[in-house]
Amino acid sequence: MSESGGGKRARARKGAETKRQATGARSLALRDGGRLRLSREPEGETLTVVSADGEMRLEVVLTPAGAVLRFAGPRVSIEAGGELSLRCARFEVHAEQISLGASGDVALAAGRGLEIHAGHDALVSAQAVKVEARRGELALEANDDVALNGERVLLNCPTDEEVERRTREAATLKDLLELPFRTPGDPRRLPPSAPVPEVKP
Repeated sequence: MSESGGGKRARARKGAETKRQATGARSLALRDGGRLRLSREPEGETLTVVSADGEMRLEVVLTPAGAVLRFAGPRVSIEAGGELSLRCARFEVHAEQISLGASGDVALAAGRGLEIHAGHDALVSAQAVKVEARRGELALEANDDVALNGERVLLNCPTDEEVERRTREAATLKDLLELPFRTPGDPRRLPPSAPVPEVKP
């Protein structure tokens, strides 16, 4: 004897209710047609935001090791009207492409070592570039030619300001003897110029 349609629907509702009670799942309808679900999953207590078409948009899982946030969708944006701070023991970002930009200055500091590696070409461009090795050597190595081009190429030629500063800081005879020897005909390094506005093409 076949079961009526009403009996099948009643049995389906009963099964869904039994499953919801077993997992402790609760659901709340949102105005845009989506749903907010709270359930108990093997990973831990889970809060899920589902869109009207059934796609997961946000999931928060409370695990014994901490909270896990998962975002889904074609675009995820985080906006802050003021300061946005992140503090953690280790920070990792993996992406096909990464683009960073700022309308003002950018500061990058490392308490220990800093390693920058590019699989292809690398470019550093600025109005003025300074590379300083405070304690230790500065080594340049290339597989092909090394091209050094400039209006003037000066070696061991500090600016007058640097010589004056080192003279003022000299505290012993050894410091005075280590000052660069200057003669009237020696070339002089020009002091660094101030940045000027640039018009992008």
